[in-house]
Amino acid sequence: MVWTFDQWIEKKSRYPWLFCSKQKIGCEYCKEIGTLKTVKKRGVEISKEWSMCTVDEGNHLKKQTRLANLRNKVKKHSDSFAHQHAYEIKKEKESEKIVKNFEAKLHKNHVNTEYIFRTAYYIAKYNRPFDDHFKLIELQKANGISLGSILHSRYSATTIIDHIATKMREQLVKNIIDCSAKLSVLIDESTTLSSKTSMVVYIKSAISNDDPIFMFLDLVELDNQLAVNIVDKLLACLHKCGFDETFLQKNWVSFVSDGASVLLGKKNGVAKRLKDKYPLIFSWHCMNHRLELAVNDSVKDVTATNHFKAFLDSLYALYNRSPKNQNELKTICTELDMIFLKVGRVLDVRWVASSYRAVQAIWKIFPALYNHLYNASNDTTKDKKTQSKYTGLYKKLGSPQFVLDLALMCDILKELSYLSNQLQSHTVTLLQADQLIKSNNYAFQNNQFDQ
Repeated sequence: MVWTFDQWIEKKSRYPWLFCSKQKIGCEYCKEIGTLKTVKKRGVEISKEWSMCTVDEGNHLKKQTRLANLRNKVKKHSDSFAHQHAYEIKKEKESEKIVKNFEAKLHKNHVNTEYIFRTAYYIAKYNRPFDDHFKLIELQKANGISLGSILHSRYSATTIIDHIATKMREQLVKNIIDCSAKLSVLIDESTTLSSKTSMVVYIKSAISNDDPIFMFLDLVELDNQLAVNIVDKLLACLHKCGFDETFLQKNWVSFVSDGASVLLGKKNGVAKRLKDKYPLIFSWHCMNHRLELAVNDSVKDVTATNHFKAFLDSLYALYNRSPKNQNELKTICTELDMIFLKVGRVLDVRWVASSYRAVQAIWKIFPALYNHLYNASNDTTKDKKTQSKYTGLYKKLGSPQFVLDLALMCDILKELSYLSNQLQSHTVTLLQADQLIKSNNYAFQNNQFDQ
C-alpha cells in the first residue's frame, strides 16, 4: 500500500526475486526452494515470512517510517546468507546440473554395459568357455577400461549371450518375412551330454534380398523320436521364432535331413507329413550323408579293406592308450626332424575327411613310426610277448603290400575328403554339387587322382 505502481516497477527491476500477494511481499527464490527438504544446510534456514509472502511495512503511522522499514527488510533479506543459498540452488536448477549429471552417469553406465555385451559376444563368437568372461573383464580393467561393477560373472555372460541371440534371431526372421524370401529348413537329430534327444534346426534364406545363407535357428529337445513329435516340435519352433502359418504356406519350399526312415519315410516320415500340410515343400537327402552311406557300403562290400582298417585300428589303440608310446614316437619325430602327428581312426562314424587326415598322418610320419616299432621289438626290457607284438606290427607296416594300400587309400580318401568338404560348404548349390560328384566319379573310374 505504501508503494506506487512506478515504485513497484522500480523495486522489481532492482530485485527481480520480489513478488506481491494480498498487499504483502515475498521472495520467489525462497518460496520455491523452501519447499525442498533436501536443501537444508548447516546454519541456513529459509525465512518463512519471505517464502510465504507475509512481509509488510509494519504498523507505524508515519509513511516515511513504513517505507524505511520496508527498504531495510528488502535490503537485509537480499544480503542474507539464506537468500544467497536459495539463489545458488535456483541457479543450479535452471542450469539443469542435476539432470546433466544424471544423464552423464546414465551414459557412462550404458557405455560400460556395451563393453560387457561386446565381451560376452566375443566369447560366443569364438566358442570360448563362459569362465573367460570374468578373466577378460579383469584384463580390460588392468588396461584402464572402466567396466562398472555388475554383469561380471559367468552366469551374467550366459544371460547376455542368450539375450543377444534372441534379438539377432528376431531381426533375421523379421527381415526374411519383410522380404518375403523363400525358406529352406534343415534338421538333424543329436544327443546332448545329459543323454537327452534333441533336434538341431537350421534355415537357409536370403537376408535383405542377398544370396541365401545358412543360419542356426534353435536347438529343440525331443520327448521321443516319433515322426509326429518331430513335426510338432519343428512347427512349434518355427512359430515361436516368428514364422506364422501364412508365411510358411507361401514361402516354405524345401526340407533337408539325413536318410533316417523316420525323417524321409514315404508313408509316415516327417517329410511326408510336412508336404501334406505345405504343398510347396520338396524333401532332400543331405549330400554329405549320402556320401558317408556310399563310403560305408563300399567298405562293407570290398572286404579287402578290412585288414587295412584293422591294422590302423591296432596302431590307434597302441598310441592313443599309451602316453609312453606316444612320447617315444614324438622323440623319434624330433630326431628325424619331422612334425609329430597323432594316429587317428579311419572309416569310423566321422566324416570321411577325418579318415583322410588319419591316413595322411601315418603317411607323413611313416619313417618315425617304423623306427619306433622296430626299436620296441628289439627292446630287451620288454617281455617276449610284447616284443613279438611289435615285431608283427613293424613287419606289417614295412611290407610292400601295406605301403601300396596306404598310398592307394591316401589317393582315394583325398578325393573323397575334397568332395565332402565341398559339399559341406554353405554356398554350394545343387548344380555345383552334381558337377563335383560327376568329377569325383570320373577320377575313380579313370584312376586320375590329384598328385
